[in-house]
Amino acid sequence: MSLLAVERAVTVFTARVVEVEGLLARVAVLMNPYDVRELALSLDTGELRIVVEGNGFDATRVAARLDHVIGVLEVTVS
Repeated sequence: MSLLAVERAVTVFTARVVEVEGLLARVAVLMNPYDVRELALSLDTGELRIVVEGNGFDATRVAARLDHVIGVLEVTVS
């Protein structure tokens, strides 16, 4: 029996951050309606990475919302 890997659409949001106290909590609330698979904050690089599974949402709109979170700079989408 072989298992086939199911290909799923994912969108990755990456942002440079300058303030981290309470950041993950603020972002988690903001990302509530989306299927977030990864939410990682690197203190070494000052980078926030969010992976959202699925499609049918406006990634540009989500990036704009993230850009308004205190401490978040330069959001990119890939």
